[in-house]
Amino acid sequence: MGLFATRMDLRHVRAGEEGRLGLQGYYDSIGLHRLNCFPSINEKTLSPGFIVLGSSGREEKVYPNSHGSPAMGMTGKRKTGIGAGLLVAALLLVLALNMIHASNALAQESAPSMFAQAVEAHWKWDLDKAIGLYNRVLALDPNYARAYFNRGVAFRSKGDDDRALADFDKAIAKDPSLVDAIYGRGLIYLKKQTYDKAAEDMTRVLQADPAHSGARRVRGEAAAALGRFDQAIEDLTEAIRLHPQDSEAYYFRAIAYLGKKDTQKALADLTKTLELNPKNAGAYLRRANLLFQEGKSKQALQDYDQAIKLDPQNAEALNNRGWAHATAGDLQAALNDLTRALELRPQFAQALSNRAWIHRKLDRNEEALADYTRLLSLQGSNPAANIARGQTLLIMGRPAEAIKDFDRALEHQPDAPAVIALRAEARLKAGQFREAIPDLNKVIQLDPSDTWAYTERGTAHEALKSYEAAINDYSEAIKVDPASATPEMYYDLARALLLDRKLDKAIEVMSKVIQMRPAYGLAYANRGVAYKDKKEYAKAVEDFRKALSLLDQPARQERVRALLKETEQLLRESSPPNPYQSVTEDYPYTAAPQRPPTTQPEPERPRW
Repeated sequence: MGLFATRMDLRHVRAGEEGRLGLQGYYDSIGLHRLNCFPSINEKTLSPGFIVLGSSGREEKVYPNSHGSPAMGMTGKRKTGIGAGLLVAALLLVLALNMIHASNALAQESAPSMFAQAVEAHWKWDLDKAIGLYNRVLALDPNYARAYFNRGVAFRSKGDDDRALADFDKAIAKDPSLVDAIYGRGLIYLKKQTYDKAAEDMTRVLQADPAHSGARRVRGEAAAALGRFDQAIEDLTEAIRLHPQDSEAYYFRAIAYLGKKDTQKALADLTKTLELNPKNAGAYLRRANLLFQEGKSKQALQDYDQAIKLDPQNAEALNNRGWAHATAGDLQAALNDLTRALELRPQFAQALSNRAWIHRKLDRNEEALADYTRLLSLQGSNPAANIARGQTLLIMGRPAEAIKDFDRALEHQPDAPAVIALRAEARLKAGQFREAIPDLNKVIQLDPSDTWAYTERGTAHEALKSYEAAINDYSEAIKVDPASATPEMYYDLARALLLDRKLDKAIEVMSKVIQMRPAYGLAYANRGVAYKDKKEYAKAVEDFRKALSLLDQPARQERVRALLKETEQLLRESSPPNPYQSVTEDYPYTAAPQRPPTTQPEPERPRW
């Protein structure tokens, strides 16, 4: 069956990556460097009161040497020798000029100062505060590309990829050379499975920085998702050369090797991935899949266990482990895993199909039927599910409903011999013998060596009392492969011969059946019927008695017992009287006149 989840899902969800890398490592990975977000600003160029992040990483303020203006020589003492009015006027003029200068300076310095505060809040993981400060920066300076980028990073950290993408677009529009923004946008495209655009952005990054291992890895991942496996392997191999400890590069190269059906290299890369990062649940899952396909079920189950331990909500891992349990014969463990997978993902079609199959194996046909019906309600059109549900309905003795499912499946696969055969079987069980014959004709046309189809067509002809056609079909079934012909096939032929009143041939073939299987009770019973019809009552009685000793079904025993009683009576009536009972010395023996046979009608010949 192979209902085994092996889809190539190349989405690499990096939600929570911040915690995995550590905050500084995360910022480094997307270009948000704590101290280098504003490299053009330094203490030498700061105006009085400008807020920056100092070398310690803490918020600091830089002031000039005095609170006044040294050029003005202010000491706080009143000057003498100048008229008071002129002095006041001069002081007011100086203060006014100073205020204008300070206002201009503050206007010029407020955007980078605010940016520094935003970065500090961002570093402390106060994302809402950081976003608010970035908003103020951009209100002061709408062309501040780095502020757009950093705000996009904050949105991305909050899981708002759409707003992050919009900010990365604006950052790139303001500064097309801002590699960090191009890289960040590429990551969003990758997460959204817009692989072409992700690859384009990573190419731009690599043009600016050929040694950017992250861009090389992401471009390789996108190429693998697009089915460009050779390109993916080339990029990921280079990413590994640049960063040999990059477990993700090994992981995605394994996926590319899987795409090329190179399972051994894929297995080696997955093993290396787990050496570098033992917490990669996806690597355990994919390695388990490979081990399972290689027939190493025990090792596969160990990897599935580890994958589920690391990621208990992984429905795919539960489904696959369930199937591994099923193939190992542990159906209850399989059922438990598949049920859990469906609790986590109620619309998981593969798990539904697998669980339905398990239910059938456990003779829980009602549960199987419910799962197949649910599967079809989810998918609408699914020929495989229609076939499976139809088979379940057949098992449950509901052939008329099964026919409808097989009809739907054949709408998609009109010449599928297996499905045509199933519909024929359902029609036979539903008593639709005339409708079954065209289906069986089609099966034979598609495969002239199908002995089952000849036999079942013979059954349909026999039910319609077309005994000659039935005899031909049963004979043909045997001719296809005489060495493989079973006692049941010969029995069918003998029965049709009996019903067609070809008694001698029927006795011959029934005798062959008994030779092949000496304990075949029905063969003795029907050969007895043939002997009885030939009025060979002694042989018939012998066969009926043998049949009674072999048959175990009460209804059949009762029928044969009635035939035996009737035949014994006929045997007695047809036997001549004992000649010695009337012999005397004076009179020679004269046989008494024989009574005519009974005229009561013979019972209808049974069909076994």
